[in-house]
Amino acid sequence: MSFWESVLTMKIQIAKSLLGGIALSAFLSLSSIAADSGNWLNWRGPHHNGVAESGQNPPIEFSENKNLKWKAAVPGRGHSSPIVVGDRVFLTTAREDEGNQSILCYSFDSGELLWENIVLEGMLPAQIHRKNTHASPSVASDGERIFAVFFVKGDRLRLFSMDLDGNELWQVDVGRFFPERSFGYGTSPLLADGKVVVAAESEGDGYIAAYDRNTGKEVWRKKRVAERSSHGTPVLAEINGVEQILLNGADRVVGYHPRNGKELWSVEGGDPLIANTVVWKDGVVFASGGYPGRETWAIDVKAGKSVWTTQVKCYEQSMVVVGDHLYGVAEGGLVHCWDTKTGEILWRERLPKGPESASLIYAGGHLYHANEEGKVFVIKPNLSNLELVAENQLGEEIFATPAICRDTVLIRSATYDEEARSETLYAIGF
Repeated sequence: MSFWESVLTMKIQIAKSLLGGIALSAFLSLSSIAADSGNWLNWRGPHHNGVAESGQNPPIEFSENKNLKWKAAVPGRGHSSPIVVGDRVFLTTAREDEGNQSILCYSFDSGELLWENIVLEGMLPAQIHRKNTHASPSVASDGERIFAVFFVKGDRLRLFSMDLDGNELWQVDVGRFFPERSFGYGTSPLLADGKVVVAAESEGDGYIAAYDRNTGKEVWRKKRVAERSSHGTPVLAEINGVEQILLNGADRVVGYHPRNGKELWSVEGGDPLIANTVVWKDGVVFASGGYPGRETWAIDVKAGKSVWTTQVKCYEQSMVVVGDHLYGVAEGGLVHCWDTKTGEILWRERLPKGPESASLIYAGGHLYHANEEGKVFVIKPNLSNLELVAENQLGEEIFATPAICRDTVLIRSATYDEEARSETLYAIGF
């Protein structure tokens, strides 16, 4: 090799090294955004388990006039929970009278509506359950893009990708979802291993599918044989040192490998119709819900079996693990505290009665729980009794689960003026 050939080879190697460094830097930058404690990037928060980042100091008492940072009008109707990406808050909504579905972006600091992208018009299904909406799944983000799924007429699911300014990057038809009794759809998308994962627990031909987040190209799809449609959202967890996607439904809880969708384990249990998200601790996965039956149970993944079960149902309300204890709110506001190892119910007590849909969130040493009547209860976890430290009222109706980050509680609520309904997004903080 000549001198000049050696120089050229060295330059090529340096260029490749620089490009690799740039790519690695970009990856690390994206990872740091996704892991930033100031963000709430998806349904169930930064750890996918309803637990906010440590060190949070959100208000315990609040109202329209107390500890209110701002409030913003939300057009249309939806049950999706807010997510936070940098200085922005994202929601989905649907204007039933106009027949459209859209994504909204608000300023985290001021509540100003920064943009709205109406992604679908004239595509609302003919009928859904009266307590469901055409914008119930929450948005997910990787820190630089957002992903949203909508249920449309023809019993189909449509998945969208946008940048943070609302410019559409791609959209795909995910496939059929058949909701028995016209329940509609409520499962949020999940980001895992560079993919967007969508579950469709549909009667007869259910599936879970993953799409490349950059292109929208389908990467893998796995069939899930179900007797009934179901609405549980998949979550990403590390179980026994293995990162995996957890999903409850079709009479079983399953772990999937995010790279290729390979089924890592499957344990039968529960009822076919599920509407919440599992939680986990130390290799044990906790699930609840079911229709027509009722059950809360624990699965030892390594052993491949259920290790305890109780006849309690937290149907739509996902549970939370705090230390060695599992907390859940069953129908009618009956709060339960279980020992995670034995399944013993340490106590169960009732909140002021009201229908329940939103899930528990743990932040700043307290559990936050909202019911459908607009009450937000703040509970101090302990092992002996229900310690209710505050009862707050925001609007007249809450279905969406709050998001808590940067010492701020974001809550989507609704009020009524006779039959006219309007929604508001609240930012609660000091």
